[in-house]
Amino acid sequence: MIELIPYRKKWSLLMSKNTTKLATLKLAAMGCHIQITLNITKIGTQHSQEIIDHQISLLKSETQQRLARWEHIFSRFDETSELMRLNNHTDQWREVSAELFEVLGRAIYFVVETQGLITPTLLKPLWAAGYRQSFETLPKMSTPSIPVITSNSGSNAATYLQAQPNANNPNQQIDSIQCRRLVDGQHQIYLPAGIALDLNGYVKGWCAMQLAEQISRSHDWQLPCLVDMGGDIAIGVPRSQALDNAIDSPIVWGVAIAKPYCANGEHMQNDQDVAILTLRSGAVATSGQDYRRWWHKGRPQHHLIHPHYSRPAISDVLTATVMAADTVTAEVYAKYCVLLGVTEAITWLNQHHIAALLIDTNNNVISSIAIEPNLSEPNLVAV
Repeated sequence: MIELIPYRKKWSLLMSKNTTKLATLKLAAMGCHIQITLNITKIGTQHSQEIIDHQISLLKSETQQRLARWEHIFSRFDETSELMRLNNHTDQWREVSAELFEVLGRAIYFVVETQGLITPTLLKPLWAAGYRQSFETLPKMSTPSIPVITSNSGSNAATYLQAQPNANNPNQQIDSIQCRRLVDGQHQIYLPAGIALDLNGYVKGWCAMQLAEQISRSHDWQLPCLVDMGGDIAIGVPRSQALDNAIDSPIVWGVAIAKPYCANGEHMQNDQDVAILTLRSGAVATSGQDYRRWWHKGRPQHHLIHPHYSRPAISDVLTATVMAADTVTAEVYAKYCVLLGVTEAITWLNQHHIAALLIDTNNNVISSIAIEPNLSEPNLVAV
């Protein structure tokens, strides 16, 4: 089931238009628009346009096949997907694909890294919040309102809007999930009763990175590329450019961070961007409570669940954009910042030297120290 979401970020190549030749693939899968941009400048001098067009057509077809396979593995809207078959067969060892095994393993790793706030065990709370079908079919708010919270209240916001946390909450029982790889290479997972997995928050980033590495390192032409999976962006750098003594240095991509979709019922998007980031490698991702909102049982809801309360989180962070070595890490840390709140998030980001940009519910822009070298227009941060 396709669920298309708008781009949070725009991007461009920070090179002379006279010397840069690009090709773009546009696809739709896994609930988002996908845009893959290839820098074909170098091969443009080595092959005819006919050969280039043919290879790009083959690459698009191969990419569509990969995305279709991954969607059938990870979709939580398809009861026949591998993920949902696992969710429906608890208290037993189940053989799973290498892809599901890898993504779940990374998700479990980040539970500890984020003090239990970002966990893959939130499918049932999402269902309880009314998110059982694709977002485009959910009842929307005519004026999507987001509570305005002061910076020093973000951490405590749950106390006045949510019940006390449950120490026995199954969302926190991540250690009870078991994963094993057999000597014959088979991957197996044991999912205890009462736990249901949602890997959507990890899969887009994982897919973006897989595609970027395949195109830039495994493909015969090893093309520099930018993969945009609905706003989760991965940069593909050929091995020849990644070496310390490389003759050709990686190209520079510019990623424009757009204003949030809405705040306090007001539509904020316009042509003015909050900031422009420059990337030569790695990834950038944005998470937030600004767009994916809906009505359920007379209350506004959003998709970022606080695992301690099993309800949508209350935070003074409207959106968080994080740069990291890979897109899964960027996406997880962006969500973590939203759940932490502005004050705790900025402290954590600076302690760990993580590049990030936050927009709070009053539309203030706050940046971590580590992001400053990647701001092509630093003055924009003061918006």
